Amino acid sequence: MSELEHETDSNGNQPTGSMADPFANAEFDTLIPKPGDRIDRYFLQRPLGQGVSCFVFRAWDEVKQMPVAIKIVNWTNVRDREAALKQLRTETAVLSRVRHPRVVRLIDFGHDKRWPYLVLEFVEGRPLGAMIREGGPFPANWALYLLEQVVDGLSAVWKAGIVHRDLKPDNVIINVNGTAKLIDFGVAKFDALSLADVANRKELAGTAAYLAPEQAREAGSVDLRADIYSLGVTLYEMLTGRLPFDARNRMQMIMQHFTAAVRPPRELDGEIPERASDLCLWMLAKNPNDRPRDDRELREALRMVASSLQSA
Repeated sequence: MSELEHETDSNGNQPTGSMADPFANAEFDTLIPKPGDRIDRYFLQRPLGQGVSCFVFRAWDEVKQMPVAIKIVNWTNVRDREAALKQLRTETAVLSRVRHPRVVRLIDFGHDKRWPYLVLEFVEGRPLGAMIREGGPFPANWALYLLEQVVDGLSAVWKAGIVHRDLKPDNVIINVNGTAKLIDFGVAKFDALSLADVANRKELAGTAAYLAPEQAREAGSVDLRADIYSLGVTLYEMLTGRLPFDARNRMQMIMQHFTAAVRPPRELDGEIPERASDLCLWMLAKNPNDRPRDDRELREALRMVASSLQSA
C-alpha cells in the first residue's frame, strides 16, 4: 500500500506525529526480506546494504519497469518501533521537498502487512566511504571536485530549511560517471514539519565520528554549520585516508570533537596542498561561528582552492 498520495494534510504535508503501529504482529517480527520476495509492486533482486534499522535492496518496479532502491525496516534489530517508523516518514517528508540532481530522488513510501518501506531512485555506484577504505586517500583535486558536488546538493537541502545531520562518506554514492548523490535523510532536522519531538530526543542524532560539537550537545538546535563540520570530517578523510580523531568508543570520540585539536592534514602527508589542508581546518572549527557561514561561502572557498591547484 503506497502512502504518498493518501496520507497528506490540507497543505500536502506528510504526517509526522505519533501513529498507530500497523505492524504490531509478532508473526512478522522475525521476518527478514530476501531476494525473490515481493513487496507490493516491487520485486526484490539483491541486497545493497544493511543499517542498524533497515535493509536496502535493489528491486524491480513491476509497474514502471525500472530498477529502484527499496529501504525496508529491520524489525529484528529495532527496539523502538515508533522511532523506526518516524525515521522513514521523516526521510519521505524531506525528500518530497528537495529535487536536485545531487540528491537521491524519492519514488514511493508505503507498507504491506510485513514491513514499511521507502522507495528511492537506484544509483549504480559505490559509497564514497567504501572507496576511501579500499583505495586510501584521494588526490586533493579529486576530493575537492566530489565535495563541491555534495555542496551543490546540500545547497538545495539547506534552502528548504533542512539540516541533514548525518553527513559522512557512507551517505554519498559516487556513480560510474564520478557523480555524487546524497542519501539517507532519516535523522534530518526540518523545522517546517514540526519534528521537535524527534530532533530533541536525548539520544544523539548522527554518527559520532562526524558529529559537530554543537550537535552532540543539542541535536535539535543545530543549523547548516553542523553539516559543514561533518563535511570537514569527510574532506579530512578523503585527503588523509583517516579520521581526524581516534577513539575506543562513541563517547571518547564525541569528547574529542569538543576538546581535541585537529592535526592539520598536511602534517600527515606533505603532498596535501596547504590551502586544501587549511580549508579542512576551517570547516572543522569547534565554534560554528568560526566555520564557513553558508553554502555560498563554502562553495567560493572550494573553487578558490581548486583553482589554486590548477595553477600550481
